[in-house]
Amino acid sequence: MVVLALIFLVLGSTIPRLPPEASALLLETGIDNIASIVEELGITAKGVYLPSSLTGGKPQALIPLHSNPSLPLVTSALPRRLIVRYGAGPDDVGLLLSTAGTAAVGMLESRPGPTSAGLEAALTSLFTGTLGVADKTGVTVSENHISVSIDNPRIENRTTWFHQCLGGPLASIVASVAAEAWDRPVAINREEHGKGKCAIELEVLGEDIQ
Repeated sequence: MVVLALIFLVLGSTIPRLPPEASALLLETGIDNIASIVEELGITAKGVYLPSSLTGGKPQALIPLHSNPSLPLVTSALPRRLIVRYGAGPDDVGLLLSTAGTAAVGMLESRPGPTSAGLEAALTSLFTGTLGVADKTGVTVSENHISVSIDNPRIENRTTWFHQCLGGPLASIVASVAAEAWDRPVAINREEHGKGKCAIELEVLGEDIQ
């Protein structure tokens, strides 16, 4: 705990901060552009966040074009295209999109380790250090579920069609960083916003991670 505390203090003092307003504007503008495509196509399926090993270079999100009872299962690298086929079924077609999480992962100096401490350190460096959009981040891991709590988030929460597919800006960043850390597809199971708190629950798809 002492070592982690020292790491967080160093991260907070060495990483250049962006004004929270500027960070929020950049994140929300990027999401609005993607949302326009999703809403125009009438897509309602829940998407998954994929690590760079499955997308050919950078973490991205896959939204199926057709609603299915189960989440898309991706086991091999997808082609670097907007519209991709991710399975053998006739309806296994989706949009492969860059998100706020894609840009955020690119701000990390190194790939986080697949542990609660590794993910917490990476999210702290982003939210508290680089972006300056939250005061504190906590992470717990149980089997293939990851729970993340964010204190005093400074990004407006808006419930839109797109958010129902891929979550809000903070959830997008959390899911992308987790997917990259564990090198596995990740889905957002729950996202709740209260007074001074944001709670996000992720599921790492496939076998248990603990």
